[in-house]
Amino acid sequence: MPTARSALVLQGGGALGAYELGAARALYQSAGFAPDVVAGVSIGAITAVLLARPGGGRKPLEALEAFWKKVTVPAALFPPPLRPHASFLGNPHFFLPRFDYLALPTWTYFYDTAPLRRTLEELADVQALADRQAAPKLLVSATDVKEGEITYFRSDRETLTLDHIMASGSLPPAFPMTTIGETSYWDGGLFDNTPLGAVLDLLVDAADRVVYVVNLFPNRAPLPRDLIEIMARMKNLQFVNKAGEDVKLMRRFNEVARLVEALEKLPGGNPLANDKAYQDVKKRRYLHVPHIVSITTTDEFHQFDDADFSPEAIERRAKEGYAQTMKALGNG
Repeated sequence: MPTARSALVLQGGGALGAYELGAARALYQSAGFAPDVVAGVSIGAITAVLLARPGGGRKPLEALEAFWKKVTVPAALFPPPLRPHASFLGNPHFFLPRFDYLALPTWTYFYDTAPLRRTLEELADVQALADRQAAPKLLVSATDVKEGEITYFRSDRETLTLDHIMASGSLPPAFPMTTIGETSYWDGGLFDNTPLGAVLDLLVDAADRVVYVVNLFPNRAPLPRDLIEIMARMKNLQFVNKAGEDVKLMRRFNEVARLVEALEKLPGGNPLANDKAYQDVKKRRYLHVPHIVSITTTDEFHQFDDADFSPEAIERRAKEGYAQTMKALGNG
């Protein structure tokens, strides 16, 4: 396969993922945008599979548009004040509430996600999803419930199925864990909502790398003033992009990469070429930090925003995602 030089990284955040729809509109309408890697977590994994493996003859953006049209709560069913909370009663193409109340003491989740699987079966190319040679490369993550570790599923290393996408979005206690083989998974965002490091592993052979990161949660927020705002801020901090510290560490690796390059270019040859310590460092193939284009929402996060699939919220987030992406691309 050709060398991977660009990547699109998509966070999880439920209904906040409409921001990714707007970002995708801006990116895919730009001339020549074709990432070599598309990675996502939770709703970002859904966005990723629709962009990377669209089905039914659709183009990437068409598949994503169709998904958000399906999961938007119809405006006619609820008066405006109730629309932000309508999905607590279920979302016909995404999740439905359980009704086996006699088993309530043993419940481990509240909603059945079979509708989401049916939606993805319609909109994604399941055959292409299983193809290890398909492009672009696809990466999604999930949390191993028993081991408490993150697992990255890569299209170039294993045969991906919709189970891997479902696993990435299995957010407890709303949704059930997903079992693949003998391992049970929860939402990848519980462990790491921005799989930047794993994506960089897919770009190791490229010199001029660029990574577009779409952030659904803002880092900054006002001080919370009541318990509801405290819970919202806690959720925000759990899922916000923490890759900044990773980038700082990678920039330290830049110094090592420059040192290796300088030694290799010495006129008389590298005096440490046969030194085991040097050889060990060289084998790690330290590379320079790629150019990272960060596209981040400016909306303040409220406690139940990630469950708001109302037409107004979806449209507002998509518009903001488009505007912020155009700005990041230098067109805003």
